[in-house]
Amino acid sequence: MAKRRRKKEALKKEIVSEKPRSGKNNINQAFWWALFMILSMLILSFGAFPRFTLLNAGEIAPDDIFHTGPTNIYESDILTEKAREEAAGNVEQIFNTDPEVTPNLLAQVDNIFTLISQIKNNPLLETEKDRLNALEQAFPGQYSDTAKDAMLDLDDLEITSLRNGFKSILSGIFQAGVRPEEVKISRERAGNSLASLASSEDIEVFLQETLNNLEIKANKTYDAIATFAKGEEVRAAITPVQVTVFNGQKLISKGSLITDEEIEKLNKLGLQGAHSGWLPYLGLLLLIALLYTLLIVYLRLYHPQTRGRDSNIVLIGVLINLTLFLCRLVSLLQISDKPEVANLIGYLLPVAFCSMLISVLLGRGIAIFITLIISVAAGFIGGSYFPFTAVAIVGGIVGVFSTHNVNQRSQFVIASLYIAAANALTIIGMGLFLGTEYPLMGIGVLIGAINGVISAILVLGILPFLEGVFRITTVVRLLELSHSNHPLLKRLMIEAPGTYHHSVLVGNLAEAAADVVDADPLLVRVASYYHDIGKTKRPYFFIENQQEGDNPHDRLQPSLSVLIISSHVKEGVEMLKNAKFPEEIIDIVAQHHGDGRLSFFYRKALEKAENSDSIREKDFRYPGPPPQTKEAALVMLADSVQAAVHSLKNPTQEQIEKKVNDIIKNKIDDNQLQGCNLTFKDIEKISQAFKALLIGMHHKRLDYPDEVAKEMRKLSNDYSFDDTKPAADDSPGEGNGRTLAAPESNSPEGA
Repeated sequence: MAKRRRKKEALKKEIVSEKPRSGKNNINQAFWWALFMILSMLILSFGAFPRFTLLNAGEIAPDDIFHTGPTNIYESDILTEKAREEAAGNVEQIFNTDPEVTPNLLAQVDNIFTLISQIKNNPLLETEKDRLNALEQAFPGQYSDTAKDAMLDLDDLEITSLRNGFKSILSGIFQAGVRPEEVKISRERAGNSLASLASSEDIEVFLQETLNNLEIKANKTYDAIATFAKGEEVRAAITPVQVTVFNGQKLISKGSLITDEEIEKLNKLGLQGAHSGWLPYLGLLLLIALLYTLLIVYLRLYHPQTRGRDSNIVLIGVLINLTLFLCRLVSLLQISDKPEVANLIGYLLPVAFCSMLISVLLGRGIAIFITLIISVAAGFIGGSYFPFTAVAIVGGIVGVFSTHNVNQRSQFVIASLYIAAANALTIIGMGLFLGTEYPLMGIGVLIGAINGVISAILVLGILPFLEGVFRITTVVRLLELSHSNHPLLKRLMIEAPGTYHHSVLVGNLAEAAADVVDADPLLVRVASYYHDIGKTKRPYFFIENQQEGDNPHDRLQPSLSVLIISSHVKEGVEMLKNAKFPEEIIDIVAQHHGDGRLSFFYRKALEKAENSDSIREKDFRYPGPPPQTKEAALVMLADSVQAAVHSLKNPTQEQIEKKVNDIIKNKIDDNQLQGCNLTFKDIEKISQAFKALLIGMHHKRLDYPDEVAKEMRKLSNDYSFDDTKPAADDSPGEGNGRTLAAPESNSPEGA
């Protein structure tokens, strides 16, 4: 009870002492976040907002003026008005048709020919002179003598035929409508047509003079009101003309005459006028603050462990701003003199570079969220053009997925191909949707593919640097440390072969258990390889490296033996720190014995002591601390279980299961698993995983029948095998001729 009370008090002190440190961490993190927000503001605002000028139409442009801001689409009042005027000018004039004109004209013709018939057939007019006088009275001064004679020579049938033909010609001409300006030409057309009706020159003269005597007027009159209304209707139907200005596009050429359209363009883009333009900067600041706030809240809610380390905050801030800086540099590249081609540089923004690095260093969840945030900022750098943002998002997320479980650096090359393909498909899809021209789409696909390759190259170049500076353990780093050609593992293999063999077996056990409790299998395996690296300082003081019958602890005081045995933890930590090992592995090595008791030497000291009260238990414990993570706990349990089971000679399945249960129970009773976040369900899974693997390792082998043994010996002789040397596994449980007991003592507790 006293011991537990002391531990609780110590824990309280630790918590109290951490409170100020937690507040200090919050202040530090607030400083870092503010610093990175300012950096992002500077990067995004550089070149994003235009310089202001004051020009007038009709002046000579003093300099070339370019658009340095994002892609802008505005409605041009001048071009819209021009388009409306042009459309209204193309409207045809509207005329009203007078339905009385043609009938009145035909009635005139009927009257003329009716009078002629009446005069000709009047019985009271007996002589031709009388008829000529009557014609003159009916048509005073309208006809020549020749025409009058031709009239009197006509019979009734000819008069009817000429009348009908005359009326038909006039009806045909006026049916299509005759405007006021067309009256003269219509009379000429009628005269030409009447010539075909005349049977003689005199008749033709009569018809022409009759036509000249007709009162011909237009039957179509211009309707100004209707025409104006139609023009206004057409004007209203014209949609405003939109003008798109791309980033880097030349607005005005030096030495040219400035037009009204160019002045309007400057006004619409906010370039015309000597004002400060602070509102755009305020808007950008609000956007950046919102994005960083979302990131902070996301880390707080879903990744508190990542948020709790200042180094992780610095890493995230550095990568975000480095990516934005690279995007800004890329946006300044001029790949073509044509604005539509030069604008495609937005497909080269290397967002996937940051996505892959964050995925490898901090995990997929954080990487995806940061990809979305950077894509928004990158789209702003690219001119606020949505396809650039879409490509950044798709390429970045594909980069995250393609680097999942990456186990060698060459896999980044494959990831670059995936990103290139994803970028290309996104560009094609957006191009088809927006109706982009095929040549431009092809150039965009090429740039997007180059983006994937460049992103992978950047990752390969900067990843080792980030691993070292921020001391982050990646899968690639762990795999490099697991290679048997690592100097420390070589030293362990040569100087302490028994410990090396033991470490490999511990790694197998710990990895199998990690798979069933959602721990990091690769981390526990690599940590297991190095957990006893400190034994290389004095390898023969540990039983697995000793010759038969030669144990130096038999000649030492228990207190000195404890000092030697327990020092391998501290010495191992120092060796790993000097070798720049990841903190995760160093922590596991420091915690793999916790503050457990070396029971063998403790009992030995009690037996030798004259007064047992003089022996303090705490002097026979490891310095600790107990495991603080699942991975450290797994290495501790695997270490103790492997040593204990191998201390058994020809163990049965029941003996293995009992030994595993005893070891785990002892660790629980000794309070070694309280800080590692393992549940009882996890411990049961770990126990089953240990048992399954250990039982498989210690299964009994069947004896060969005599006939099979003879055939095997014959086969061995045929291949010149030396069967005088016994195989390592001819006898179950013998191994290398030594029995591996617990490394520090003859009992499992000392493991």
